[in-house]
Amino acid sequence: MKNKMEHPGEIWQEYDFNGEKFGGIDPNNYNYDAVRLMGGAAVMLYRLYDGEVEFLFQHRSKFLKGNPDRWDVSAGGHINLDESTLDAIIRETREEIGVNIERKKLEFAETYIRLKDMINLYFYDWEDRADEFSFDDQEVEEVKWVKYSELGAFLPNIKQLLAEDEVFLARLKEWNGKILEKYNQS
Repeated sequence: MKNKMEHPGEIWQEYDFNGEKFGGIDPNNYNYDAVRLMGGAAVMLYRLYDGEVEFLFQHRSKFLKGNPDRWDVSAGGHINLDESTLDAIIRETREEIGVNIERKKLEFAETYIRLKDMINLYFYDWEDRADEFSFDDQEVEEVKWVKYSELGAFLPNIKQLLAEDEVFLARLKEWNGKILEKYNQS
């Protein structure tokens, strides 16, 4: 099986520290130089279930080079050269968990810098949609809805970089409150 972290022919969008497009990065020949950042896009699907907020996590394949057999955000990855952030999220969600999401329903949370990446984090309301996920590209083995109240116990299963990401964890807490308020459950 081909290593799923190889990206033949791809060029990823790079940014400067002001968030301006800077050029392109060949991910197979990239050396971090503290001047440029790789553009990343991530989405967390959420729903209200029995009065509690649940977030969808994906279980990464054991065949992946990076963080194999660990849990990660619902979908996400790098932004391709000249691709918009929203197009990247829509593409990654379709590729990784086999569902189409609507651009207009993506809810922006934050853009922040983590190590050599500029991460654009969004949330997406999965309410009233069927759980019909598919994993055709062999990057994801399964998905799981995790109640926010059980997130602490679930953290040891998440890839280390994400489990230790204070900004990401703060956004989950913030959005738990927003979602409860949205559905008048607070």
